[in-house]
Amino acid sequence: MHSQNQKNKPVILIALTIVFVILLSHFLSGVNILGYSVKPVDLFMDIEPDSLISYNNFNKVNSLEYTFSKLFPDQNKKLHVEALTGSVSLDLIRSLIDGEHKNRQIANLSSETEEYQVPPTNNVPITGNLSQMKYFFDALKKSGSEKIRIAHYGDSGVEGDAITANIREDFQQKFGGKGVGFLSITSQDITFRTTTKESFSNNWSSSSVVTGNPKNMPLGINGELAIPQGESWVNYQTTSWMPYLKSFNMARVFYSNAKPSTVYYSFNNNTNQSAILQPGNTLKELKLSAPGGSAESFKLTTTFANQAYFYGVSLEDGNGVYVDNFPWRGNTGLGFTNIPESSFIQFGNMLNYKLIILEFGANETSFSSSKNTWYANQMVKVINNLKKAFPQTSIILIGVGDRGIKRGTRFITDPNVPLLLKVQQDIANRTGIAFWNLFEAMGGYGAMEKWVNANPPLALMDYTHPSWQGSAKLGDMIANAILQTYYNYK
Repeated sequence: MHSQNQKNKPVILIALTIVFVILLSHFLSGVNILGYSVKPVDLFMDIEPDSLISYNNFNKVNSLEYTFSKLFPDQNKKLHVEALTGSVSLDLIRSLIDGEHKNRQIANLSSETEEYQVPPTNNVPITGNLSQMKYFFDALKKSGSEKIRIAHYGDSGVEGDAITANIREDFQQKFGGKGVGFLSITSQDITFRTTTKESFSNNWSSSSVVTGNPKNMPLGINGELAIPQGESWVNYQTTSWMPYLKSFNMARVFYSNAKPSTVYYSFNNNTNQSAILQPGNTLKELKLSAPGGSAESFKLTTTFANQAYFYGVSLEDGNGVYVDNFPWRGNTGLGFTNIPESSFIQFGNMLNYKLIILEFGANETSFSSSKNTWYANQMVKVINNLKKAFPQTSIILIGVGDRGIKRGTRFITDPNVPLLLKVQQDIANRTGIAFWNLFEAMGGYGAMEKWVNANPPLALMDYTHPSWQGSAKLGDMIANAILQTYYNYK
């Protein structure tokens, strides 16, 4: 009997240890010990069906840890630590991940046995208050004689102009217009933006929704502002990425609070020309025409420090539709509260915005509240303020897309995604605007894993951001949903 008890001791000890760890992790959940955060333990996570997942007790796995330890096992330990502490730049993360996908894509395409795989998507119509779309649809009928603009706001998912570029191309192909539209003076995504090559001097003082605005400067419609600290310059160069972006015939420079002075500019790297800035604290613009009626580059140079507040430059060619890309990395959409109403009104009067697309949500899924009441109320205020500043402008709220999180050895839909999606639908209903369900359009539950595993990959291995191919697909899906509604409206 004594011998049998001795044999059972290891089993009993293991069982007691398991129970102790589970109880301890739940009682101390969220408590930091020696720099480590205690989290709940789910020993059955790999075998229980997805339907049994508890929304409140789900244990998220850090996607950066997965990315660097699994995707880049040969990267040095210092880079792993920087990724987990958040000190490594997002540009580096995205370039590494996208680079790995491109390598995998090349390998797959070179294999005769590998088939091209496309995950199933759904043709999801726009819902909500479709009558509010009349402002944009009525304006489209005048695109032959006017410039009609779309403002596409979003978080890091729309960086690089990749999604927006495909929306732009689809509309310009059908309704006219050439050129990329509005470009900021300084930008965080120039290293991976393919539609325009932008470079600028390092002596601009910038404030923005993304980087901060400690002096409460009057940000522009793009959520940014740049002030020269000497002879500052910015240069834009077109690319052949898309046919409607290869050239332009006009550069429009937007500024305010200028001192009586001149700036220099040049098209196609030709001799500098001078232009006079108008003083005054309201929004002003310089309309500069390219010699010969066509240009592929534009450079603006200031002449002294604090000469004016510069907001951006719009590259255009003819009447038609222009789609402006406004990416706010890490934002939930509440960044609009940092832009004064007067900026919206003045830019709206000058640029004729007829549609605003709001594509936020991925960052808000980090919170586990099933109601997100505070966020919903704040977004309702944001949208109502936009409607007040743009009374003749249509607004579409795009519901959050799928986002995958690791569950054991699998990736599934983040349980917070459908919760936030319901909140966003409620926001659209409360504000009386249109709504488009990106989550359903991507394929619904588990779609992100299929997008990542597609050949070529449509999403990065952080299971959150689209790849370039995925961005193109998303842009076409958004444009098609709007156009289908437009054709039904007609």
